Amino acid sequence: MILDQIVDLVTNYKYLILFPLAIVEGPILAVIAGFLCTSGFLNPLLVYPILVLGDITGDTILYVFGRWGIPIFLKKVLKKSDQNNERLNRFHTFISIHPNKFIPLSKISLGIGFAGILIVGNSKIGYQKFIRLCLITSALIYLVYLILGLLFGAAYAEINQYLNVFGTFTIVTILAFIAILFINSIRRKM
Repeated sequence: MILDQIVDLVTNYKYLILFPLAIVEGPILAVIAGFLCTSGFLNPLLVYPILVLGDITGDTILYVFGRWGIPIFLKKVLKKSDQNNERLNRFHTFISIHPNKFIPLSKISLGIGFAGILIVGNSKIGYQKFIRLCLITSALIYLVYLILGLLFGAAYAEINQYLNVFGTFTIVTILAFIAILFINSIRRKM
């Protein structure tokens, strides 16, 4: 969605549009909302809980897909190799042992965080533990983004560029890590 369209939607529909946009847009919406709070269009005490609620709603949707929607697809893809199933089970075990690290890291990883949430759902982590960690992480993240918007919100286009660069960096770093793991697994087979 184009940033100016987001600004127009929020200035026209205010709090009614914040919730659905928070489900899909996230950080830049919080920055724009912070900017609109400084302009007097919105009240930050109302904006903040709406943004956090929208964010954890989106997380819940992804968790549900991971928990009940994705496993059938994964089973078909991974059925070819028992080794892939073993790796997936080890990964699920890792997530089950370290959800306090994995869930917040998934949430702050711009660009690929949705994949982490899907994996958490697929790992069968309990919903109460998942939502508690998501709520804590979302509350902290959105507080930072909203304050950023309150202080520097007029520069939301530039902030969006920085968020995009950070998201791209995160994606490239994780893809490089996956490539290294893949290359190492091929070397071990030789």
